[in-house]
Amino acid sequence: MVRNLSPSETPQRITAKALAERLGVATSTVTRAFDKQSRISAEVRQRILAMADEVGYRPNAIARSLNRRRTGIVALVVGDMANPFYAAAIEEFSLRLQRTGRQLLLFVVPPGGDADELMPQLLQYQVDAIVVTAAKLSSHMSDLCGRQGVPVVFMNRRVEDPTVWSVCCDNERMGAAVAEYLVSQGRRACAFVSGDPHISTTADRLRGFEHGLAVHGQRLVACAQGNYSYDGARDAAAQLFAAGQPAIDAVFCANDVMALGVLSHLRQHTTLRVPEDVAVVGFDDIRAAAYAEHALTTVQQPLNEMIDCVMHLLDQGRPNGSVAEALREVPGRLVIRASA
Repeated sequence: MVRNLSPSETPQRITAKALAERLGVATSTVTRAFDKQSRISAEVRQRILAMADEVGYRPNAIARSLNRRRTGIVALVVGDMANPFYAAAIEEFSLRLQRTGRQLLLFVVPPGGDADELMPQLLQYQVDAIVVTAAKLSSHMSDLCGRQGVPVVFMNRRVEDPTVWSVCCDNERMGAAVAEYLVSQGRRACAFVSGDPHISTTADRLRGFEHGLAVHGQRLVACAQGNYSYDGARDAAAQLFAAGQPAIDAVFCANDVMALGVLSHLRQHTTLRVPEDVAVVGFDDIRAAAYAEHALTTVQQPLNEMIDCVMHLLDQGRPNGSVAEALREVPGRLVIRASA
């Protein structure tokens, strides 16, 4: 039988003041004992920590943050959770924050939504900064964040707003690099499978790819919408390789998830061989891209370098210059595997 505790029996959290009284030290000394940077003798620190363990005391991080007028909390607003690239980004970004004594507060944008819907709730948490990835945020909302002293950093997205930071792979340059490689391999009929054409990552990768082809006197023979999804890319591939369509010998996809969808369609619904008849290239270099059954040639996003840049910008406040000055582009790397 389980007996509920009455209010008088409910365990109470011990406070720093109560712990200080037990030890005969000042409350501020207890507080400093939990700060590795504070000056306090090793003997006193050890005595306080030992007693804290004995009575179950831990500092109230929220109360301490209010005293410093910084919460140590960074909000991450994420869309497209179906893409493994963003799961890897969340993991790495969270670990980086923890190493600097900060914490991640995650907000997920539902499919078809945008970050604006989350801002009223998010700003109630008094976060120190907001990082937005794979989601849209209006200039009105970014301005509201700025007026409240909360800097906004877009990761893996370029925005035309000089009041927020943008950190992304050099998508246009890498799109051109993919074209250069495919042409060097003798490909003469290249197609593109896109995500949302209104998003900078899609537009920049396509622009670079078309420019890279044009340098060699080629043009894109077809472009299909894959909606950044596996199923969407399978449907796009069905359109590209339908009977009566122009022959295509290479497909560049705006992310790896779509590239895997294209590979699936080619292997299950056509007699075309990869890469002998059709080369397939993705973008992101998710873990599955390296699996033997996929062996996907792709552009490796410089995730660690991008997060390094974001971490630096968290403490820079709002940018004060132009859109170009607020943009940080990091070079990617083409990873050659069996699909191309």
